[in-house]
Parts: sequence; structure tokens; C-alpha cells
Amino acid sequence: MTRARMAPTRVPGRRCAAPRPGRRAPDPGAGGPVPRRRPRAGSAPAPRPWQTPPVNPAPERPASVALPDQPRPAAGYAVLLGSLALMWGSSYLFIKIGVETLPPLSLVLLRVLVGLAILLVVVAVTRTPLPRDARTIGHLVVLGAVNIAIPFWLISLAEQHISSGLAGILQSTAPFFTLVIAASFIHDERITPGRLAGIGLGFLGILVLSAENIADFGSALGMERLLAELAVVGASLAYAIGNTYARRNLRNTRPLVLSTGQVGSAAVLVAILALVVDGGVTLPAVPEAAFSVLWLGAIGTGFAYLVFFRLLTGWGPTRASLVAYLLPVVAVILGVVVLGETVDAFFLAGAALIVAGVWVVNRQG
Repeated sequence: MTRARMAPTRVPGRRCAAPRPGRRAPDPGAGGPVPRRRPRAGSAPAPRPWQTPPVNPAPERPASVALPDQPRPAAGYAVLLGSLALMWGSSYLFIKIGVETLPPLSLVLLRVLVGLAILLVVVAVTRTPLPRDARTIGHLVVLGAVNIAIPFWLISLAEQHISSGLAGILQSTAPFFTLVIAASFIHDERITPGRLAGIGLGFLGILVLSAENIADFGSALGMERLLAELAVVGASLAYAIGNTYARRNLRNTRPLVLSTGQVGSAAVLVAILALVVDGGVTLPAVPEAAFSVLWLGAIGTGFAYLVFFRLLTGWGPTRASLVAYLLPVVAVILGVVVLGETVDAFFLAGAALIVAGVWVVNRQG
């Protein structure tokens, strides 16, 4: 005897799917739980408040609607890159002025505190939520150490012994380290034979710039200058590590959150270092030092990091670090015009090799 199949009971306001053969349809009137739909395969989880939301595809528009021409994204990034070069290129001038009367760690701490104050104001005005989970905070602490505390300290130490223009030239080696590190951890960055040639040109430029101090390594002055140059190269390596670390672990984090989180973490780390190494913090005693702190904090730290992380998340670590292509030009010009620094044949030859190496790396990308 064949059983008659019962039609599912319909309840007003509730949709009920037809039962599959061999399965009993759920009875909405029985008070049991209504089965939830499973998410579609491949759907991304909802972003957290401090992360950038996913970009939805543009809706289709009628062909008859005429839209104004939109600027290319690359043009906007190029403007940001030039602005960042001016912000950071001038920083070497004010670091040189600041370390004449302030200990390096005091200069770093004061500029970081000024920058942090500006970023917190922007966070409050824009009502940007900051992360509270331990994992994201841990990433920001690491970033604050390798991207701010360590390189800022190394550069400030170095400029006690070398010119601001030379520091800017040596800092432009950051793309070489970034390329090597990013190629190891990020799939969309790779090393080609052309890029290897660019890296080789860059390091040849470092040798040319340091040739005089390498030859004079036996003297105290030559050793100090060579160690100072190596400190700036070490700062470039730290920046490369920080750039790639941010791209790998905090890629979807908002630029303002990245900037504020790492600057705040760096402020705590540098304050501890200042207490341990210098026994405290020295405040500016002359107007030049006070202006240097304000410039470095507001322009070179606060606003510059907002621009930099916008470039980093949009253009990638290698292209973002190409600010070093323009940065030495600003640093050398300001050093010569404002401080009366001199350049010789070795300086020009080494700078030309480094800039050429950066150009080759960019062209081969």
C-alpha cells in the first residue's frame, strides 16, 4: 500500500521550501528551530571596525548615461609619493639640527609624542575605532619597534657624525631590502634578473659613498663615520622589514589605525629606552630644537605616516618604498642650502649609483 505524500503546511510570513524526496519537511508549527542557510562557498567574513571594508563591484549603468572622466589611481598615488618625499626628505635636515642640542632618544621620543597627539585627534574627529584584540595589538607593537623606534634611533645616532644629505642618500637603499624580503613572503613580489642588477648598482653606490671612511677605518673619526653610515643602512633594513610585515599581517587594516597603533607603541618603547640609556628625557632648550621637534612630529611622523600607509596598502611595499627615489634629492638640496653641506665626486658618484639602482628596480617591477 502506497502512502499519500502530505503537502507542507504554509504559515503566513514564513517561506517554506518544498521537501526533498525521502526527507520529511520541517513543521514550522511544531515550535522547533528553523534551519539557517549556510553561507555561500568562498564568501569573505565581515571586516572588523578597524579594517578596510571590501570593495563592492560597481553596478551596471545604462550606456546612455555619460559620466565625467575619473582620474587614474596611479596619478593620485604619484602625488602622494611626491608629498611624502618632501615630508621625509626634510626630516633629515631637522634631525641634524635637533641632535646638536638633544640626545637622540629624547629627540625621537618628543617627535613621536607630537605625531601621536596629531593622529589621536584625527582618530577622534573621524571616529575611527581602534583594535582591541591581542593579535592585532601585538602586530602593531612589532611594527612600532621595527618601523619607528629602531630606525628613528639609528638615524638620529648617525646624524651626529655624518651629514643630513648623506643620511638621506643611504636611506634610499630601503627598496633593495624591501624587494628581497617581500619576494620571500609576499606572492605578488618577485625578483627578476633586472631587479638583481638594480640591487647590485645600489650596493655598489654604498661602497663608493663609504670608500673614504673604509680606507680611514683605522682612525677614530673614520670608524665613527663608517659606523654611522652602517647605522643608516641598518635603518633601511628595518624599514624594509616593517613594510613587508605590515603588508603581510595587517594588509586590510585602515591606514589611520596602522599609523596610530605603531606610533603609540613606539612611544612606549622609546620612553623605556630613554629611561634606561639616558636616564630620562631632555627637553629642547633653544628655539631651533623646539621647531625641529614640532616639524618632525607633525609633518615627518603624524601626517607622513598617514600618507605612507595609504601608499603601502594601495601600491604595495616595493612601490611605496620608492619614496627613497625622491627623498635623497630633497635631503641633499636642503642640506646644501640650509646647512652649507658640501658634496664631492665620491658623494655624487655613489648617489648616482644608488638612484640608478632604485630606478632599475622600479622599471623592472
